[in-house]
Amino acid sequence: MTTRCSSAILGLVQVVDIAVHLATGQVEPLRIAASLIILGWLAARSRGQARTRASQLTVIGVYLALNLAFLAQAGLTNPDQGGQLRVLLLIFVLATLGLGEWLQRQK
Repeated sequence: MTTRCSSAILGLVQVVDIAVHLATGQVEPLRIAASLIILGWLAARSRGQARTRASQLTVIGVYLALNLAFLAQAGLTNPDQGGQLRVLLLIFVLATLGLGEWLQRQK
């Protein structure tokens, strides 16, 4: 997978995550902010900036912190869905972490 392809997939994951929040009426500011931070990082990388390991760790760290703060606030289950596990959150977060690491390792 090329750097451009990895970036596109990572960006698409963030856009889909935001779109799901908006479409379901479950606007979660912490999660949306986390996705916007990743999109900002990808934009900076596309301009040749923010390509260091330190910048990647900072961005991923903030992304993870915002999602953990959301979970601390709202819980791992969603009462709006009958108390089901937040499977989409786990998918989006794990995909983001994996793709972010993959992207950083491609030089």
